[in-house]
Amino acid sequence: MDQVISSTLSLSCQCKKTRAQVEPISPKQANHLTCYCSDCQKFAAALNRKEEVLNQYAGTTIVQVPIAHFKFTEGKEHLACLRLTEKGLYRWYAKCCNTPIGNTLNAGWPFIGIIHSFIDDDKLVEKAGKMKGSVHIKEATGKIPEQLLGPQGHTKLLLATLQKLALWKLQGKNKPSEFFDNNGLPVVVAHIQAH
Repeated sequence: MDQVISSTLSLSCQCKKTRAQVEPISPKQANHLTCYCSDCQKFAAALNRKEEVLNQYAGTTIVQVPIAHFKFTEGKEHLACLRLTEKGLYRWYAKCCNTPIGNTLNAGWPFIGIIHSFIDDDKLVEKAGKMKGSVHIKEATGKIPEQLLGPQGHTKLLLATLQKLALWKLQGKNKPSEFFDNNGLPVVVAHIQAH
């Protein structure tokens, strides 16, 4: 009989003051990918966390899950938010130690892309599935080897992501949210760092 893996993904910042979890989680539901966009690179740089966050080609590994499944269990008071432009993604981090937490669009969108440096779980692949592919590879700092790219290309991965988001939206998985209040406003003031 197969061993049943817990359907809770454990999350924590580097200094362990901020902790959270995703529940439930499964490979079918989560979207595990690597993003090479320059904004993800700038976010890691802004927090002085390039070493911990970016791979050798400046990619950030992300696990997208429904925002309603994300819950803080400790240290939510350390939550902070950065936007790289007025209309950019909300990029959340733990200000206790500048660990990136994840990215969201706005209150209407039902997902958070959790950054791997906030994932504190040695069963990530079993719970969230293998890395599906890479996006924005043109912005990588070098030619990425095939084995790091993952099986799905940019277009296929984006289409699969949009399908998941549409389904989650229909299922109302944008609420409850740890990041936006009932009026759709971020729970902490987003600091805008123009670049």
